[in-house]
Amino acid sequence: MKTQKSSSRFFVETKKQAFLIDENTELKQVLHSYIIAPVSNSFLLINQQAAHERVLYERMKKIAIGKPAVTQRSMFPSTLELTPADAVLLNELLPDLQMLGYLIEPFGNNCFVIQGTPADLESGNEKQLIDFTLEQYKHFNTEIKISNREKLIRSLARQRAVKTGNRLTELEMRELLGSLFECEVYNTAPDGNPTYLEFKLEQIERMFGR
Repeated sequence: MKTQKSSSRFFVETKKQAFLIDENTELKQVLHSYIIAPVSNSFLLINQQAAHERVLYERMKKIAIGKPAVTQRSMFPSTLELTPADAVLLNELLPDLQMLGYLIEPFGNNCFVIQGTPADLESGNEKQLIDFTLEQYKHFNTEIKISNREKLIRSLARQRAVKTGNRLTELEMRELLGSLFECEVYNTAPDGNPTYLEFKLEQIERMFGR
């Protein structure tokens, strides 16, 4: 069993080496949603949103089992008014949100005040962020086998990830792919869908009848 395990790990590490993205790798964004990256005898078609979800998910998972994330206090705290059901849900999630860098306080009558957000998060859309996160959380709530914290982290990763249709600079693409292939799991998003498809040279040649 030990030999099998180390062989599998060697394969994964070898695969990662083949996918190294450096300053000489020519990257191209297509349809403002996908990134084409040439690698050894193949090229990758990367879904930018799925890739970013994976990166954010793994970062937040590490935070959730370590030190709390750094919070930046808002100069102008936002007030969030929710339905009674959503207010109950948000109350349940407050401890985990605080661990992840969100400072949200109950304000009575199904209202909350967003006093702070993670230091690496751009300020200005705090209310939309929490609203979207709650909607995603309810979507993941159908998966009863995963914990509440897991659902929350998946929801936040999806909310914060760069979306399809967003144009990325070359530097942003390079940083995203570099972070992706540093992940423990880099080939799937948190929901299990692929982060990229690989097209090998021989496969492409067969498609063209070569």
